[in-house]
Amino acid sequence: MTSDNTLLVLQDYCIRMKGAACDRCSQACPHAAISYGANERPSIDNDACTRCGICLGVCDAFTSTRVTMLDLHARMRRIALRGEEIIVTCSVYVDQAIDAGDIAAEEDLAQNVVVLPCIAALSPEFWMVLLAEGLTVSVACDLELCEECARTAGKGELLYSHAIAQAERWCNAAVGFSEFLPLKENLVRGFAKNESYDRRSIFTNFVTSVDDITSGRRRLRNSETLQKFYEQKERARARAQLQLNDVGHLNNFAPLGRVKQTMWPKRQLLLEALDKQPDIGSRLTVSISQTDMELCTNTLECTRVCPTSARYPDPNTGQLVFDARYCISCGLCVDACSQDAISIVEESGCALELTHE
Repeated sequence: MTSDNTLLVLQDYCIRMKGAACDRCSQACPHAAISYGANERPSIDNDACTRCGICLGVCDAFTSTRVTMLDLHARMRRIALRGEEIIVTCSVYVDQAIDAGDIAAEEDLAQNVVVLPCIAALSPEFWMVLLAEGLTVSVACDLELCEECARTAGKGELLYSHAIAQAERWCNAAVGFSEFLPLKENLVRGFAKNESYDRRSIFTNFVTSVDDITSGRRRLRNSETLQKFYEQKERARARAQLQLNDVGHLNNFAPLGRVKQTMWPKRQLLLEALDKQPDIGSRLTVSISQTDMELCTNTLECTRVCPTSARYPDPNTGQLVFDARYCISCGLCVDACSQDAISIVEESGCALELTHE
């Protein structure tokens, strides 16, 4: 993602437009570029917006025209598959390197460098899934630049430090720090500097290295990451039981005769991390809704307002069903319940499994 991104609002993921009292995006925006218009839809003032991407890190309703968080995650997986460390940096740090003459342009950076408008564009869930997958990831930045950054008005470092610290605590793993930005390799120049090679040796090693690069062996050689990904590929088959796709189900007890569960992107990343490392659940705290079944009269009012269909009627009995994995603690069900039977509670991450109430 680069500074010429256009940021968009995804209506399906905006709980404010569904009636929730949420203003996280406007609170996080360093330049007050987000306001609310008709139907409470978030509106971005393009003149005030610096395309820092902080809103992407705090809310699923915001996305970039260039790449989504799930796309970015897939790219980082490909970097790890090549046996390389993932280097995450920001465009301001890259611009400084260009001004200092360390690089001529962003295109000179190695392919394992991921350049973001601001590192705060990544959520705690994003960092968590990287660490849970065992990927080697580091941040390349200058904290003094963060403090003086006009793009984020000083908010960037505070937000991404918090996100990384949370992920590290949940995963019992660490994000590294890099003091330099790796550049693209110049294979011919590398051999030319080695005076110990004769012409035949240079040619032989050059051909071998080119073959290694085209086949992928050069980066994958001696890489434990490759083995991890093969294991993860096998585990992906087992993940099918998570049933995380946004699909609709016929249900005669639902208002429109159909229930569609919608998985928020950040929650999907969190569930993937839990799938990779189930013990994370014991260190993770999540907010979810809870129903007092002694008060509940099964009017199903909560199912009509739930934006993700975490609450829905059982298709056979019409009784309330609750799937904690989809609950985003928006509080709409609390307001809708005429029996005051619902509350938002803090639970261990282990609660994010299919439960029936």
